[in-house]
Amino acid sequence: MIMGSIGRRYARALFGLAVEMDRVEAWAKSLESLREAVETSPDLRDVLSNPMYTKEQRRAIVEKLATALSLDTEPANLLFLLGDRNRLGYLAAVVETFRALADAHLGRLRAKVVSAVKLDDAAVQAIADELSRKHGLKVLVERAVDPALLGGVVAQVGSMVYDGSVRTQLEDLRKQLKQ
Repeated sequence: MIMGSIGRRYARALFGLAVEMDRVEAWAKSLESLREAVETSPDLRDVLSNPMYTKEQRRAIVEKLATALSLDTEPANLLFLLGDRNRLGYLAAVVETFRALADAHLGRLRAKVVSAVKLDDAAVQAIADELSRKHGLKVLVERAVDPALLGGVVAQVGSMVYDGSVRTQLEDLRKQLKQ
């Protein structure tokens, strides 16, 4: 709970600046690439969150990271601030909250689409278009593959789940036959 609260506070402050400077989309992408870099590197995660490293060591790593990712000044400053205050562990919460604020501001929703096999771009676009039509907002699709579905897709938009999987259809058929 505290982690989310602290992350929201930093994200809202940065988001306010992003709106003021008309950089919401750019900073959302920068923060997303930052989170991806941190999540994919165990060594980087260790340096950023381990209190055994000095403030100067963390600051040097953060500076290299900000330069490598070509972060704008304000997101880089947020990274420095989190590092200086030993709060780099809150980075994921900051990025997640910023992304949610950016999506609301830009009139879009995120959907997670899970399929039994990898979907081609045309199929994903068709699903995104249909979800956009249903919800009245632009839908950004995150893909995942789960062979246990057997076939079909499951799409989740917020708390709404659209289940068109063969597995669920078979389970429904089994229940009907038992009655």
